[in-house]
Amino acid sequence: MSKSFLETHQVQLVMAPVDTDDGATTGDYFDMSKCSECEIIVAMGDGTAASDLDIALYQSDDNAGTTTAVLNCLQTGRIYTKYAGTYAAYAALTAWTKVTQATADEKHEPDDNGESVGLMSYRVLASDLTDGYRYIRADLTDPGAAKIAAALYIGTLYDQGDPTLTPDCLS
Repeated sequence: MSKSFLETHQVQLVMAPVDTDDGATTGDYFDMSKCSECEIIVAMGDGTAASDLDIALYQSDDNAGTTTAVLNCLQTGRIYTKYAGTYAAYAALTAWTKVTQATADEKHEPDDNGESVGLMSYRVLASDLTDGYRYIRADLTDPGAAKIAAALYIGTLYDQGDPTLTPDCLS
């Protein structure tokens, strides 16, 4: 019998749903030492033209951010988007769009999601982290206008078992 999704993955909120116009949103730290990779999924509601939602990734040596550095891993093949101007248009989409970003960077700064509803996805590998760092953090910018967003960390666990016994990657 195959294992359930929660036996093979750790799912945690990066941040609770928030109106990003209230200021830049700092995410919680996620422990990558328990995971081979992590997909960061950002869900966003409709907003205002030219008020685009950006993401920035960081790495840290602990879950308090004592020593923090940018995490330059966002590039083509690691960034996917799926959004449209309305939910009906989003629901009609049949595939994700692979974003072209030739040089690895800690930021993804789209210029077309201000008035969009949908998802953005970012892949981080454990091997992307610098030696001595084991935590990642995803932050969302203040787009300058009202836009509701939420985000999840979905980590692929090295040690897969009972989800009630799975260590919390936020600790």
